[in-house]
Amino acid sequence: MMAILKRMDVRTIIAWLSVQYKTQWMLLISAGLVVVLVSHLGFMPLDTGDEARRALVSLEMMLSGDYITPTLHGERYFNKPPLYNWLIISSYRLFGNYSSFALRFPMLVSLLVLGLMLFVIIRRYINQTVAWAAALMTLTNGRVLLYDSMLGLIEITFSLVTYAAMMLVYYYDQKRNYWLLYLTTYVLTAIGFLLKGLPPLAFQGITLAGWFIYTRRPRLLFHPAHFVGIGLFLIITGSYYGVYFSRNAIPYEDVAGVLLRESTKRTGLHLGLGATLLHLITFPFELIYHFAPYTLLLVLLIRRGIWAILKRNSFVVFNALTFSLTVLVYWFSPQVYGRYLIGLIPLLFTVLAYLYYEHTDLTNRWRWWMERIWLATTIVVAVGVWTALFYPTTSVLPGVFWKTAFVSGLLLSLAWLMIHPTPNRLGLTIAAFIVIRLGFNWLVLPGRASKREFYKETATQAARLTLEHPLYGYKTTVGDGPATDISSFHITAVRGQILRKTDKKIPNAFYIGDSVSLANEQYKSVGQLVLFDRHPATIVQFK
Repeated sequence: MMAILKRMDVRTIIAWLSVQYKTQWMLLISAGLVVVLVSHLGFMPLDTGDEARRALVSLEMMLSGDYITPTLHGERYFNKPPLYNWLIISSYRLFGNYSSFALRFPMLVSLLVLGLMLFVIIRRYINQTVAWAAALMTLTNGRVLLYDSMLGLIEITFSLVTYAAMMLVYYYDQKRNYWLLYLTTYVLTAIGFLLKGLPPLAFQGITLAGWFIYTRRPRLLFHPAHFVGIGLFLIITGSYYGVYFSRNAIPYEDVAGVLLRESTKRTGLHLGLGATLLHLITFPFELIYHFAPYTLLLVLLIRRGIWAILKRNSFVVFNALTFSLTVLVYWFSPQVYGRYLIGLIPLLFTVLAYLYYEHTDLTNRWRWWMERIWLATTIVVAVGVWTALFYPTTSVLPGVFWKTAFVSGLLLSLAWLMIHPTPNRLGLTIAAFIVIRLGFNWLVLPGRASKREFYKETATQAARLTLEHPLYGYKTTVGDGPATDISSFHITAVRGQILRKTDKKIPNAFYIGDSVSLANEQYKSVGQLVLFDRHPATIVQFK
């Protein structure tokens, strides 16, 4: 082999390697991605906001023994159905603890299954190269790789269910098996509903109507199987709510109202015309930002006859059409988080990877500029990572020099490969982002973890101090918003008891209060803690 390499120039070596070791390269990059995703999954303590809320609601279900009625600080919690809480509870039981790793494990499994599903489906209808690229683009874009893949949130699992339902529409339509099409997709829609509420109903309706109207077969929307599928959806979701209402004597409209409000509170119906108009303008730029660097491939759509090119493959058309229609749900919703779009992004990346590999040559000017941006980004990060040696938070990390040198060296090596002619600069960019995540794990996360460790430690100390007494959150000190859920979770986990809220004074009980709730009260201070974010609180006993 060395004799062969000596007779080759750089260009020939790269071309030879790309042919001889294409599958091995894909496996190596994929394995590297799994390593960087798993290695630091539980490194960061619990995050505030939605992650802490998912963790706390799940923990309270375990402590109460009621797996039908979600609660938050002991009060009924209607905002989300309980399916994702059940997954978290299963993970807690699997690992035998309430660790951050156990909390995030269902998300990790969902993410890896989503990537595998993408690869298998796209390889079936296009080819292996496009399949691998689209799958890895979905898993390694900035939004997923540097944020959502590190948190135990619903969206990754919901995205898996959403994408699977959309793909089954195409799969069974190709086989002309409409009974399985409607039955399987409505089962998945029901699962999606029990994860997140109403949004999967919108996606199911838009996908079906969009595809059958485009293919001039709207009559299929009235196929008997469609009505049976709707009935199956109602049976699955109704079974849960039937049990729920049999245990909880509350009006149906209370639960329905919360679900409807949760699904519409970020839309123009709630936020008004001005916010909606502004969002219509900014949304495309937000999409590009969140899912960079691969959203730069959108420039490949700027060409004559683009629809004719896409129509050469009906699967690509299905992805393009379904994305274009379903994304309108979020385009017209002024308050949208980037993670909400994860379930739709595989559709877009399938189209873009197809255009890049199958219908764009190396001389395309848009491709040339786009690849130079990827190259420049790789070089900038390779050089910029050396600031870790001088930044106070990172300069004291163990092994900071060799870790920095290793990350920088890998990025410069990939940049060197990008400089030379190759048809796969997209694959090299994917590899570069996996290396960036490695550097993120080693050099960025330790500094962030210290802040979260502080809140975990102060909450843990408060919990241990009060183990011999009942403990309550006084008035609105805890539970008034998602910020304090992180402290509530750690306190609840240590004490093994639900931290409830009250404005009553109970003999022999301790309370967590702040300067507002304790104003004009007579009490004895027992201890101190700091709630997120920098919110001083006191553990008291009323006189």
